[in-house]
Amino acid sequence: MVKLTDYTSYSDAQKHYSKQALWELFDGTRERFNITHECIDRHVNGENVALRIAHADGRDEIITFADLSRRASQFAHYLKNRGIGKDDRVAVMLEPSLGYYAALFGAIKAGAVAVPMFTLFGPEGIRLRADDCKPKLMFTNPEKAGDAEAAGNLDVVVVDEAFLTSIAELPATFDWDTAGNDLAVLQYTSGTTRLLPAAVRHTHRSIVTLMVAALYATGIRPGDRFFCPSSPAWGHGLWHGTMAPLALGVSTGTFSGKFDPVRLLKALQDFNITNLTAAATHYRMMRNSGEAENFTYAFEKLTFTGEPIDSETAAFCERVFGTKVRSMYGTTEIGVIISNYPGADDLEVRDGAMAKPCRGSRSRSRMRTAIRPSPARRAS
Repeated sequence: MVKLTDYTSYSDAQKHYSKQALWELFDGTRERFNITHECIDRHVNGENVALRIAHADGRDEIITFADLSRRASQFAHYLKNRGIGKDDRVAVMLEPSLGYYAALFGAIKAGAVAVPMFTLFGPEGIRLRADDCKPKLMFTNPEKAGDAEAAGNLDVVVVDEAFLTSIAELPATFDWDTAGNDLAVLQYTSGTTRLLPAAVRHTHRSIVTLMVAALYATGIRPGDRFFCPSSPAWGHGLWHGTMAPLALGVSTGTFSGKFDPVRLLKALQDFNITNLTAAATHYRMMRNSGEAENFTYAFEKLTFTGEPIDSETAAFCERVFGTKVRSMYGTTEIGVIISNYPGADDLEVRDGAMAKPCRGSRSRSRMRTAIRPSPARRAS
Protein backbone atom coordinates (compact mmCIF):
# COMPACT_ATOMS: atom_id res chain seq x y z
CA MET A 1 0.00 0.00 0.00
CA VAL A 2 1.31 3.44 -0.92
CA LYS A 3 1.76 5.72 2.11
CA LEU A 4 2.34 9.45 2.51
CA THR A 5 6.01 8.72 3.25
CA ASP A 6 6.36 7.44 -0.33
CA TYR A 7 5.77 10.94 -1.74
CA THR A 8 8.34 13.73 -1.67
CA SER A 9 7.12 16.43 -4.07
CA TYR A 10 5.06 19.50 -3.22
CA SER A 11 2.49 18.63 -5.87
CA ASP A 12 2.03 15.13 -4.43
CA ALA A 13 1.56 16.62 -0.96
CA GLN A 14 -1.32 18.69 -2.30
CA LYS A 15 -2.79 15.74 -4.18
CA HIS A 16 -2.52 12.81 -1.76
CA TYR A 17 -2.78 14.27 1.76
CA SER A 18 -5.77 13.29 3.88
CA LYS A 19 -6.46 12.79 7.58
CA GLN A 20 -7.13 9.11 6.96
CA ALA A 21 -3.75 8.79 5.23
CA LEU A 22 -2.11 10.15 8.41
CA TRP A 23 -3.76 7.42 10.50
CA GLU A 24 -2.51 4.80 8.03
CA LEU A 25 1.04 5.57 9.18
CA PHE A 26 0.25 4.05 12.60
CA ASP A 27 -0.77 0.76 14.19
CA GLY A 28 -3.30 2.18 16.63
CA THR A 29 -6.88 3.38 16.40
CA ARG A 30 -8.72 6.20 18.14
CA GLU A 31 -9.96 3.68 20.71
CA ARG A 32 -6.56 2.09 21.42
CA PHE A 33 -3.44 4.16 20.91
CA ASN A 34 -0.16 4.71 22.78
CA ILE A 35 2.68 7.04 21.82
CA THR A 36 5.40 4.77 23.20
CA HIS A 37 4.16 1.82 21.19
CA GLU A 38 4.01 3.93 18.02
CA CYS A 39 7.41 5.59 18.54
CA ILE A 40 9.41 2.73 20.03
CA ASP A 41 7.92 -0.74 20.46
CA ARG A 42 6.72 -1.35 16.91
CA HIS A 43 10.14 -0.46 15.48
CA VAL A 44 12.12 -3.01 17.50
CA ASN A 45 14.09 -4.97 14.92
CA GLY A 46 17.53 -6.27 15.77
CA GLU A 47 19.99 -3.49 16.53
CA ASN A 48 18.20 -0.66 14.72
CA VAL A 49 19.34 2.64 16.22
CA ALA A 50 16.70 4.93 17.72
CA LEU A 51 18.85 7.70 19.21
CA ARG A 52 22.33 9.13 18.78
CA ILE A 53 23.27 11.54 21.56
CA ALA A 54 26.28 13.86 21.35
CA HIS A 55 27.32 14.69 24.91
CA ALA A 56 29.12 17.96 25.55
CA ASP A 57 32.02 16.06 27.17
CA GLY A 58 32.77 14.30 23.88
CA ARG A 59 30.94 11.02 24.52
CA ASP A 60 28.60 9.53 21.94
CA GLU A 61 25.64 7.56 23.29
CA ILE A 62 23.91 5.16 20.91
CA ILE A 63 20.51 3.74 21.93
CA THR A 64 18.66 1.06 19.97
CA PHE A 65 14.89 0.75 19.69
CA ALA A 66 15.14 -2.60 21.48
CA ASP A 67 17.03 -1.22 24.46
CA LEU A 68 14.77 1.82 24.77
CA SER A 69 11.65 -0.36 24.56
CA ARG A 70 12.92 -2.61 27.35
CA ARG A 71 14.00 0.29 29.55
CA ALA A 72 10.73 2.20 29.03
CA SER A 73 8.81 -0.90 30.09
CA GLN A 74 10.90 -1.16 33.24
CA PHE A 75 10.17 2.47 34.09
CA ALA A 76 6.46 1.80 33.45
CA HIS A 77 6.53 -1.17 35.86
CA TYR A 78 8.40 0.92 38.44
CA LEU A 79 5.71 3.60 38.26
CA LYS A 80 2.94 1.02 38.45
CA ASN A 81 4.57 -0.52 41.53
CA ARG A 82 4.61 2.95 43.09
CA GLY A 83 0.87 3.25 42.49
CA ILE A 84 1.29 5.76 39.65
CA GLY A 85 -0.79 5.30 36.54
CA LYS A 86 -3.44 6.82 34.33
CA ASP A 87 -3.58 10.63 34.37
CA ASP A 88 -0.99 10.96 37.18
CA ARG A 89 1.65 13.57 36.37
CA VAL A 90 5.30 12.49 36.21
CA ALA A 91 7.89 15.26 35.85
CA VAL A 92 11.07 14.48 33.91
CA MET A 93 13.98 16.88 34.44
CA LEU A 94 17.03 15.20 32.92
CA GLU A 95 19.55 15.88 30.18
CA PRO A 96 19.06 13.79 27.02
CA SER A 97 20.28 10.27 27.83
CA LEU A 98 18.98 6.71 28.08
CA GLY A 99 17.56 7.63 31.49
CA TYR A 100 15.69 10.63 30.12
CA TYR A 101 14.03 8.85 27.20
CA ALA A 102 13.26 5.71 29.22
CA ALA A 103 11.60 7.84 31.93
CA LEU A 104 9.64 9.89 29.39
CA PHE A 105 8.40 6.98 27.28
CA GLY A 106 7.96 4.79 30.35
CA ALA A 107 5.59 7.30 31.93
CA ILE A 108 3.62 7.57 28.69
CA LYS A 109 3.49 3.78 28.31
CA ALA A 110 2.16 3.47 31.87
CA GLY A 111 -0.70 5.82 31.01
CA ALA A 112 0.71 8.60 33.18
CA VAL A 113 1.20 12.16 31.89
CA ALA A 114 4.83 13.09 31.24
CA VAL A 115 5.83 16.66 32.13
CA PRO A 116 9.21 17.59 30.56
CA MET A 117 11.15 20.29 32.42
CA PHE A 118 14.36 22.17 31.57
CA THR A 119 17.39 21.24 33.65
CA LEU A 120 18.20 24.97 33.82
CA PHE A 121 15.24 25.57 36.17
CA GLY A 122 16.11 26.52 39.74
CA PRO A 123 13.93 25.81 42.80
CA GLU A 124 11.48 28.63 42.00
CA GLY A 125 10.96 27.58 38.38
CA ILE A 126 10.42 23.99 39.48
CA ARG A 127 8.05 25.00 42.27
CA LEU A 128 5.87 27.13 39.98
CA ARG A 129 5.32 24.25 37.58
CA ALA A 130 5.02 21.58 40.26
CA ASP A 131 2.41 23.63 42.12
CA ASP A 132 0.48 23.91 38.87
CA CYS A 133 0.59 20.32 37.56
CA LYS A 134 1.13 18.52 40.92
CA PRO A 135 3.35 15.63 39.77
CA LYS A 136 3.23 12.45 41.82
CA LEU A 137 6.93 12.00 41.18
CA MET A 138 9.90 13.77 39.57
CA PHE A 139 12.76 12.00 37.80
CA THR A 140 15.95 14.06 37.82
CA ASN A 141 19.74 13.73 37.97
CA PRO A 142 22.05 13.98 40.99
CA GLU A 143 23.04 17.56 40.11
CA LYS A 144 19.44 18.83 40.13
CA ALA A 145 18.11 16.75 43.02
CA GLY A 146 18.87 19.50 45.53
CA ASP A 147 16.96 22.13 43.54
CA ALA A 148 14.03 19.75 43.10
CA GLU A 149 13.90 18.99 46.82
CA ALA A 150 14.23 22.69 47.66
CA ALA A 151 11.13 23.36 45.54
CA GLY A 152 9.17 21.52 48.26
CA ASN A 153 6.45 18.87 48.31
CA LEU A 154 8.02 16.72 45.56
CA ASP A 155 8.80 13.00 45.54
CA VAL A 156 12.24 13.17 43.88
CA VAL A 157 13.79 10.09 42.26
CA VAL A 158 17.40 10.35 41.10
CA VAL A 159 18.02 8.55 37.81
CA ASP A 160 21.63 7.37 37.81
CA GLU A 161 23.43 4.08 37.12
CA ALA A 162 22.43 2.74 40.51
CA PHE A 163 18.75 3.42 39.81
CA LEU A 164 18.89 1.88 36.33
CA THR A 165 20.54 -1.20 37.83
CA SER A 166 17.87 -1.42 40.53
CA ILE A 167 15.03 -1.69 37.99
CA ALA A 168 16.88 -3.85 35.46
CA GLU A 169 15.19 -7.05 36.68
CA LEU A 170 11.68 -5.67 36.07
CA PRO A 171 9.81 -7.11 33.04
CA ALA A 172 11.02 -6.01 29.61
CA THR A 173 7.47 -5.57 28.28
CA PHE A 174 4.42 -3.72 29.57
CA ASP A 175 0.76 -4.11 28.62
CA TRP A 176 -0.34 -0.53 28.02
CA ASP A 177 -3.98 0.50 28.01
CA THR A 178 -4.57 3.98 26.60
CA ALA A 179 -6.83 5.56 24.00
CA GLY A 180 -6.16 8.29 21.47
CA ASN A 181 -7.89 10.96 23.53
CA ASP A 182 -6.09 10.11 26.80
CA LEU A 183 -3.67 12.78 27.99
CA ALA A 184 -0.01 11.84 27.38
CA VAL A 185 2.17 14.97 27.76
CA LEU A 186 1.78 18.25 29.59
CA GLN A 187 4.24 20.77 28.15
CA TYR A 188 4.89 24.28 29.39
CA THR A 189 5.39 26.72 26.53
CA SER A 190 8.45 28.87 25.92
CA GLY A 191 8.66 32.46 24.79
CA THR A 192 6.06 33.82 27.19
CA THR A 193 6.31 36.88 29.41
CA ARG A 194 4.14 35.38 32.13
CA LEU A 195 5.71 34.14 35.35
CA LEU A 196 4.16 30.71 34.74
CA PRO A 197 3.88 29.76 31.05
CA ALA A 198 0.79 28.05 29.74
CA ALA A 199 0.64 24.26 30.01
CA VAL A 200 -0.34 22.68 26.69
CA ARG A 201 -2.18 19.36 26.91
CA HIS A 202 -1.15 16.72 24.36
CA THR A 203 -3.12 13.51 23.96
CA HIS A 204 -1.75 10.27 22.53
CA ARG A 205 -3.39 10.99 19.19
CA SER A 206 -1.47 14.30 18.98
CA ILE A 207 1.29 12.36 17.30
CA VAL A 208 -1.00 11.68 14.33
CA THR A 209 -1.43 15.40 13.74
CA LEU A 210 2.32 15.80 14.26
CA MET A 211 2.91 13.85 11.07
CA VAL A 212 1.88 16.93 9.07
CA ALA A 213 5.00 18.67 10.39
CA ALA A 214 7.13 15.54 10.05
CA LEU A 215 6.24 15.09 6.41
CA TYR A 216 6.06 18.70 5.22
CA ALA A 217 8.00 20.89 7.67
CA THR A 218 11.07 18.79 8.45
CA GLY A 219 10.66 16.44 5.49
CA ILE A 220 11.27 13.20 7.39
CA ARG A 221 11.30 10.08 5.26
CA PRO A 222 12.45 6.47 5.85
CA GLY A 223 16.21 6.24 5.44
CA ASP A 224 16.95 9.68 6.87
CA ARG A 225 19.50 10.17 9.64
CA PHE A 226 17.79 12.90 11.59
CA PHE A 227 19.17 15.31 14.20
CA CYS A 228 17.77 18.12 16.35
CA PRO A 229 20.02 19.85 18.92
CA SER A 230 17.08 21.59 20.67
CA SER A 231 16.29 20.51 24.23
CA PRO A 232 13.47 17.92 24.43
CA ALA A 233 11.96 20.09 27.16
CA TRP A 234 11.05 22.48 24.30
CA GLY A 235 8.32 21.59 21.80
CA HIS A 236 10.75 21.68 18.88
CA GLY A 237 13.12 19.23 20.54
CA LEU A 238 10.47 16.89 21.92
CA TRP A 239 7.86 16.70 19.18
CA HIS A 240 9.71 17.59 15.97
CA GLY A 241 13.14 16.38 17.04
CA THR A 242 12.23 13.21 18.92
CA MET A 243 8.72 11.86 18.53
CA ALA A 244 8.20 12.70 14.84
CA PRO A 245 11.19 10.76 13.47
CA LEU A 246 10.80 7.87 15.93
CA ALA A 247 7.13 7.48 15.00
CA LEU A 248 8.26 6.86 11.42
CA GLY A 249 10.99 4.43 12.50
CA VAL A 250 13.71 6.97 11.65
CA SER A 251 16.75 7.30 13.91
CA THR A 252 17.20 10.71 15.47
CA GLY A 253 19.92 12.47 17.42
CA THR A 254 20.37 15.35 19.81
CA PHE A 255 22.84 17.28 21.95
CA SER A 256 23.22 16.80 25.71
CA GLY A 257 24.84 19.26 28.11
CA LYS A 258 26.20 22.78 27.69
CA PHE A 259 25.92 23.67 24.02
CA ASP A 260 29.13 23.81 21.98
CA PRO A 261 28.80 24.49 18.24
CA VAL A 262 32.08 22.76 17.37
CA ARG A 263 31.04 19.64 19.28
CA LEU A 264 27.77 19.76 17.32
CA LEU A 265 29.57 20.07 13.99
CA LYS A 266 31.69 17.03 14.81
CA ALA A 267 28.61 15.00 15.75
CA LEU A 268 26.85 15.96 12.50
CA GLN A 269 29.89 14.66 10.63
CA ASP A 270 30.45 11.52 12.71
CA PHE A 271 26.77 10.51 12.72
CA ASN A 272 26.52 11.13 8.95
CA ILE A 273 23.37 13.22 9.47
CA THR A 274 21.27 13.80 6.36
CA ASN A 275 18.35 15.78 7.84
CA LEU A 276 18.91 18.54 10.42
CA THR A 277 16.33 20.75 12.10
CA ALA A 278 17.58 23.41 14.51
CA ALA A 279 16.93 26.88 15.86
CA ALA A 280 18.24 29.76 13.78
CA THR A 281 20.60 30.49 16.70
CA HIS A 282 22.23 27.06 16.32
CA TYR A 283 23.08 27.76 12.67
CA ARG A 284 24.40 31.21 13.55
CA MET A 285 26.62 29.78 16.30
CA MET A 286 27.99 27.15 13.93
CA ARG A 287 28.83 29.90 11.44
CA ASN A 288 30.43 32.13 14.08
CA SER A 289 32.57 29.27 15.41
CA GLY A 290 34.81 29.55 12.36
CA GLU A 291 35.23 25.76 12.38
CA ALA A 292 32.41 24.59 10.12
CA GLU A 293 34.59 24.13 7.04
CA ASN A 294 36.87 21.73 8.91
CA PHE A 295 34.24 18.98 8.80
CA THR A 296 32.41 17.08 6.07
CA TYR A 297 28.64 16.68 5.81
CA ALA A 298 25.98 14.51 4.18
CA PHE A 299 23.04 16.91 4.44
CA GLU A 300 20.07 16.59 2.12
CA LYS A 301 17.54 18.62 4.15
CA LEU A 302 17.97 21.56 6.56
CA THR A 303 15.25 23.45 8.44
CA PHE A 304 15.15 26.20 11.05
CA THR A 305 12.64 27.64 13.49
CA GLY A 306 12.43 29.79 16.63
CA GLU A 307 13.27 33.11 14.97
CA PRO A 308 14.10 34.52 11.51
CA ILE A 309 17.47 33.58 10.05
CA ASP A 310 19.79 36.33 8.83
CA SER A 311 20.92 36.39 5.21
CA GLU A 312 24.59 35.79 6.09
CA THR A 313 23.78 32.61 7.99
CA ALA A 314 21.41 31.39 5.26
CA ALA A 315 24.15 31.90 2.66
CA PHE A 316 26.66 30.13 4.93
CA CYS A 317 24.38 27.08 5.21
CA GLU A 318 23.96 26.78 1.46
CA ARG A 319 27.68 27.24 0.80
CA VAL A 320 29.11 25.01 3.55
CA PHE A 321 26.34 22.48 4.11
CA GLY A 322 25.43 22.16 0.44
CA THR A 323 21.70 22.92 0.55
CA LYS A 324 19.32 25.74 1.42
CA VAL A 325 18.01 25.96 4.96
CA ARG A 326 14.19 26.04 4.83
CA SER A 327 11.88 27.75 7.30
CA MET A 328 9.07 26.32 9.39
CA TYR A 329 6.75 28.20 11.72
CA GLY A 330 4.32 27.11 14.41
CA THR A 331 3.64 27.13 18.13
CA THR A 332 3.51 24.58 20.95
CA GLU A 333 -0.26 25.06 21.07
CA ILE A 334 -1.16 24.51 17.41
CA GLY A 335 1.89 22.88 15.81
CA VAL A 336 3.49 23.84 12.49
CA ILE A 337 1.30 25.80 10.09
CA ILE A 338 3.81 27.19 7.57
CA SER A 339 6.70 25.30 5.99
CA ASN A 340 8.93 25.08 2.94
CA TYR A 341 8.51 21.33 2.26
CA PRO A 342 12.13 20.11 2.54
CA GLY A 343 12.95 17.46 -0.02
CA ALA A 344 10.36 18.79 -2.49
CA ASP A 345 12.37 19.61 -5.59
CA ASP A 346 9.36 21.14 -7.34
CA LEU A 347 8.99 23.98 -4.78
CA GLU A 348 11.16 27.05 -5.26
CA VAL A 349 12.55 28.37 -1.95
CA ARG A 350 12.80 32.14 -2.21
CA ASP A 351 15.24 34.00 -0.01
CA GLY A 352 13.41 36.02 2.64
CA ALA A 353 10.03 34.39 1.95
CA MET A 354 8.28 32.77 4.92
CA ALA A 355 6.93 29.55 3.36
CA LYS A 356 3.76 27.83 2.17
CA PRO A 357 0.79 26.76 4.32
CA CYS A 358 1.40 23.28 5.67
CA ARG A 359 -0.92 20.58 4.31
CA GLY A 360 -3.77 20.04 6.72
CA SER A 361 -3.85 23.70 7.79
CA ARG A 362 -5.28 26.87 6.32
CA SER A 363 -3.86 30.34 6.72
CA ARG A 364 -4.96 33.71 5.50
CA SER A 365 -3.83 37.27 6.02
CA ARG A 366 -6.12 40.11 6.98
CA MET A 367 -5.57 43.83 6.66
CA ARG A 368 -7.73 46.02 8.85
CA THR A 369 -9.74 48.68 7.03
CA ALA A 370 -8.21 51.37 9.24
CA ILE A 371 -4.78 50.91 7.72
CA ARG A 372 -5.77 50.57 4.09
CA PRO A 373 -4.88 53.52 1.86
CA SER A 374 -7.75 55.83 1.01
CA PRO A 375 -9.32 55.79 -2.50
CA ALA A 376 -7.63 59.10 -3.25
CA ARG A 377 -4.21 57.77 -2.29
CA ARG A 378 -4.79 54.56 -4.24
CA ALA A 379 -5.72 56.64 -7.29
CA SER A 380 -2.56 58.68 -6.96
